[in-house]
Amino acid sequence: MNQQNKEYSITSLGKPLAIGRSADLFVLPENRILKLFFPEAKESEIDLEVTNTIEANKQGASMMRCYGKAKVGNRFGIIFDRLDGISLTKLPDKNPLELFRIAGKLAKLHYGIHSLKSDKFQDIKEILNHCLESAPLSFLNASEKVKAKTYIANLPNGNSILHLDFHPENVIVEGKNEIIIDWMTAAKGSPAADVAFTYLLFTDAELWPGTPKLKIIFYTIIRKFILSGYLKEYKSLSGITDSQIAAWRLPALVLRLGLWNIESERERLKAQITHLVEKGGKV
Repeated sequence: MNQQNKEYSITSLGKPLAIGRSADLFVLPENRILKLFFPEAKESEIDLEVTNTIEANKQGASMMRCYGKAKVGNRFGIIFDRLDGISLTKLPDKNPLELFRIAGKLAKLHYGIHSLKSDKFQDIKEILNHCLESAPLSFLNASEKVKAKTYIANLPNGNSILHLDFHPENVIVEGKNEIIIDWMTAAKGSPAADVAFTYLLFTDAELWPGTPKLKIIFYTIIRKFILSGYLKEYKSLSGITDSQIAAWRLPALVLRLGLWNIESERERLKAQITHLVEKGGKV
């Protein structure tokens, strides 16, 4: 049963278990956890994550259970089950051989999500059109936006469940279970859109702010290795082609800039979007 707007005080929560880009994590009784967003977070986006997580669990896309919203002062949060596991990324710390298994696991889990259908999620094309009208995409003129919207409208439709932030850190391994978390950006649509966005995350997304240069070089090599194996396995499972994935490159860039708008990525993404719009969306 959902616990809507349950009140907590920041002093009663103690120290955060972890600090993320957009929220702190606090341990709650009954083996639950509070994802407490920073004050600037939009309540509508938090509500969307609650709705999406509940639907993902209902459809079997994730074992993650959501118990609704909470409030701490001027901050909103979401209550989830506490997961006593580690992310796919950290598995090699325990067993180096796991590095060679991450790609295959990631592909199989992603394909499993896409095999599930739901009309409860917002259509990815609607989300993309909203992104094109948002402030981060204001550098495009009216004509360029029409071109982008026309291109997106002509892409394949679908009602597969899409995660749209699918990477190894969002897969938690707990015993024999692999649990997919962070459903705020979930949508419905063509699986190729989700694969294209995962591709972008491995190639264009910034690493954690403050990561030392040597680690950036190391992680960049690792990301390329995992991406290659992931794409090979996913294409084998699904029959999807490189051209089908590439067709969603422009939408993936628009989504990344429109929803996240990360300063260190901004100019690079804008340049790629402008270039692809000029070419009619084709890579």
